[in-house]
Amino acid sequence: MELRSPDDTWIHKLARRIAKGLETLYLKELFIIAIVIGVISGVASIIFYELLNFIMYILLKVIVGFQVPEPGSEWGLSNPPLRPWIIPIVTMLGGLLSGVLVYSFAPEAEGHGTDAAIAVFHKHAGRSRARVPLIKMIASSITIGSGGSAGREGPMAQIGSGVGSILASLMKLDTYKRRIATAIGIGAGIGTIFKAPLGGAIFGMEVLYKRDFEVEALLPAFIASTIGYTIFGLYDGFDHVFNIPEVAFNHPIEIPFYALLGVVTALIGILYVKTFYGVKELFDNIKIPNHFKPMIGCLFTGLIGILFPHVLEMGYGWITLFAHNQFPIAYLGDKWVFGESWEIIVVALLIMALLKILATALTIGSGGSGGVFAPGLCIGAMVGAALGLLYINLFPGVIPDEDVFLTSAIVIGMMSLFAGVSKAPIAVLIMISEMTGSYELIAPAMLSIAISYLLTWNHSIYSEQVLDRAHSPAHLGEYHKVVLTELKVKEAMRRRYPTISVNSTAREALAIIVKEKVRELMVTDGEKLVGTLRYEDLVRIPSEQQEKTPVSKIMHSRLLVTYPDASLYSTIKEMIRHKKNLLPVVESKQSMKFIGVISKEDIIRAHDRIVHFLLEEELSLS
Repeated sequence: MELRSPDDTWIHKLARRIAKGLETLYLKELFIIAIVIGVISGVASIIFYELLNFIMYILLKVIVGFQVPEPGSEWGLSNPPLRPWIIPIVTMLGGLLSGVLVYSFAPEAEGHGTDAAIAVFHKHAGRSRARVPLIKMIASSITIGSGGSAGREGPMAQIGSGVGSILASLMKLDTYKRRIATAIGIGAGIGTIFKAPLGGAIFGMEVLYKRDFEVEALLPAFIASTIGYTIFGLYDGFDHVFNIPEVAFNHPIEIPFYALLGVVTALIGILYVKTFYGVKELFDNIKIPNHFKPMIGCLFTGLIGILFPHVLEMGYGWITLFAHNQFPIAYLGDKWVFGESWEIIVVALLIMALLKILATALTIGSGGSGGVFAPGLCIGAMVGAALGLLYINLFPGVIPDEDVFLTSAIVIGMMSLFAGVSKAPIAVLIMISEMTGSYELIAPAMLSIAISYLLTWNHSIYSEQVLDRAHSPAHLGEYHKVVLTELKVKEAMRRRYPTISVNSTAREALAIIVKEKVRELMVTDGEKLVGTLRYEDLVRIPSEQQEKTPVSKIMHSRLLVTYPDASLYSTIKEMIRHKKNLLPVVESKQSMKFIGVISKEDIIRAHDRIVHFLLEEELSLS
């Protein structure tokens, strides 16, 4: 159907050109590479899984004498640590080995991995060094296996994205396809290791942005994630990651609780983000070699783990225990201590949640290698359990099936906390449903997640996320090039902008800058642009000399300008190349008649106008 509008016919012409240009972006190479990424992700997940279990067996079970709880079919509570005093030594050793390995061979493998994978997509043209996946796998296995508070999602995201980048480079794909391959790899890696192929695939395209999706990666990610999941499932089985009891949502009286849970998990999530980056900044400022910083962070994690082994490693087994209404909150000798009253259990769970936040910040914020997803789920589960117990006991008899409700609160607590801080609400909702088999909770979880997402707003555990596609460097030369090439400067420029005569004084210029609230003036001789004058130039002149200093003596006469018929794409390229946020617009090179200015913000607004128009037309035609 042909687009029609009596008012904006140029937009319709542009829309048809853009649609034709975008058809060429989604090519068959991505589906071929998705198959290979899926196979490698499946094999890599098996290797990572076994390597992590082997290191954890040696360091925690053999040396410390502590078998961490299992989340799967053989879940259960083992004895407390036999030699708890060794825990800090083991975690410190793990941090040291991980730090030396990472900072000696691949510094980009430090931290929680997913952020590095996001940065590869946005900032590094989809390029990742070939050694990164291997170093990340080994370093993360050591960090987590020694008891560091971290998860598997970050490492597998970086491993998957690295595999995608390497394959795309070997196939000599262009920058656009290489970036998409990294997003496919993120989804495949996470979908495989968590046995959540749908959620993982969506996570790979959703986690790149706070308010957007990399939709071109979705279908290839489906293929890669399914293949990886199948390979890993053939090895480890196709059971859900968590073996939890029945969950259900049958009573509307539960809705206020889930709304409250969204509020509380948002607040805890913000604390998680602020603590994580506060500790990271602290370690960044410590004046010692980076190689040894994870050792210090993991030492403190180990010290917390002496009293609260709940904060060690990923914490998935503890989630399963809580879901089965088992709450070992402390230990004495070789016996676990269970809370004697619900009040004690609630307080203990909230304390453990706060300590898990601190332990994760210390482990990963110091430069240790591991993900933030698993700790986030553990924190959310603890908060959900605490609030669930509180709700049940403050309003006795209101909830018909308390055990089912408590398990449901734990699952939704996991979802809403990490959905809020990851800015990937759809992916997290689906992933945890797949990991727990709790599809019956999708409706109340949507409410809790939406509240958590809105209240956390721009607080994200992934600092490399950008707001949306319009703000991603990845799309200046690809998706947005189609739009920006067609749009002209005259369609986005501002025609009213303060000018000053070349014969004026510095004092007059300063008065105009203050009045108009700008940092730069255009200097004209009649209608002709002859220079520019910045606020920084004016404040260097002593006040007693400003009245006598002519603008012509301090202005910048070497001009970078653009023209009304220049494309926005070529204009913003010049801005980036010359580090300019604002360019004057002149009528022609010969006349240099000043007619307005254009800024990066003007270009983004013009671009967004077209994108929003296209979306509206697509919706109306559908």
